[in-house]
Formats: sequence, C-alpha cells, structure tokens
Amino acid sequence: MKEFSDGSLDQAYIHELNGDLKEAIAIFEAKLEEFPNSTHLLMESASLYYILGELNKCICSYKRVLQIKPDSIFVYYRMGVAMYRATYFTQAVEVFEKIVASGKHMPMTYIWMGLSYYHLGKEEESIECYRKLLELCPDTTMANYYLGIALKATGRYEEALPHFEKLVKENNPHVSAHYHLGRTYMRTFNYDLAKEEFRKVLQLDPHNNNAQEMYDYICDDHSF
Repeated sequence: MKEFSDGSLDQAYIHELNGDLKEAIAIFEAKLEEFPNSTHLLMESASLYYILGELNKCICSYKRVLQIKPDSIFVYYRMGVAMYRATYFTQAVEVFEKIVASGKHMPMTYIWMGLSYYHLGKEEESIECYRKLLELCPDTTMANYYLGIALKATGRYEEALPHFEKLVKENNPHVSAHYHLGRTYMRTFNYDLAKEEFRKVLQLDPHNNNAQEMYDYICDDHSF
C-alpha cells in the first residue's frame, strides 16, 4: 500500500510489539484521517480497541468496515463477538443470525449465538445452537460444556449428565465441568458420585470455595 510508505505503520507495529497499544492506535487513527476508507487501518484499530476493552469503539470500527465491505462474514463475526463482550446480547444475536443465514458461517458462530441467547434468558434457543454445533463438530469441548450448562438451567439434568461426563472422561482437567457434573449428580440424587466430583475439583483447585461447600454438605448431611 503505497499510501503508507512513510513508515508510520511500521512504528505502529513496533508500539504493538512493545505493548504500547494506545500509541499504536493513535497512529492508526491519524492515518484514518487521511484514508477513512482503509479497511486495513479500520481492522487494525478494531483489534486493538478490543484488546483494550474499548468495545464501543471496536464495534464502530467494524461497522465502518462493513459499510465498505458489506459481505464480509469474518467482520460480522468479529463484530458479533465484540457485541457479546459488551453485553449487547440482542444485537449480537441479530449479527450471528445474519451470519448463519448467509450459509458461510464458521462453526464457532453457534457458540457465541448460544451464549447470547442464554444471557437473554432464551435457554431453548441456546440449546439448539449448541446442538447444531455438535452436529457439525461432535467433539467440540465448548459445545458439550455449554449445552450441559443450558440443559441444567432448564432442569433437564438427565440430559445434561452425558455432556459433562464426556468432558471429564476425556481426562481433561476441566475444573468447571467436574463442578457442574457434581451439581447435576446432586440434582439426580447421586450423592456418592457428586461427592467424588467435588473431591476432584478440590484436587485441581484446592481453594475452590463452592466445591468445598458442596463437598462438606454431602459429608455432613449425606454420609454413606
């Protein structure tokens, strides 16, 4: 890109490597004054704003890119993730639904759409998203985990169990999966199995107060 031949972008990248992200953004934004339709500059700015947690500015940058490249599914995806992180769950769902409707979506779209639905209190829609991802990628750890969470939230404990069990049987030190499996076992009155899961949580995370509380509760009130 000959318009950037003055070396200013090289300086921005040096700032990035040194962790001086605000200095890097300042250079990108200055260049955008000269070249407001540069998708390269807009994408660079959006990425740095995301890292810094300035999510509104990040989203605005992606929207500007989409005004120039309205069919970029990748940009929609990145913007949807930023909207989710900013807790704009309704807007995020709209973006992810648009991506799915395009037929060009990435499988991870379903994770973020499912999480957005979940935070909107739409657990059934969330469950369908995770099921769809498992159809596409049966061994996806995140899909099994979040599907288990959503099923547990709707009281479908027997359905949730195999998803948590799959995670822990793969010898994956997934502390949260062990914890939620323990809670689900409690809901199905399998206190001996629940106790074992909380014990595993405490082996992996000795300072996990929630697991310790559940473990003590079982030992005190459900001794065997």
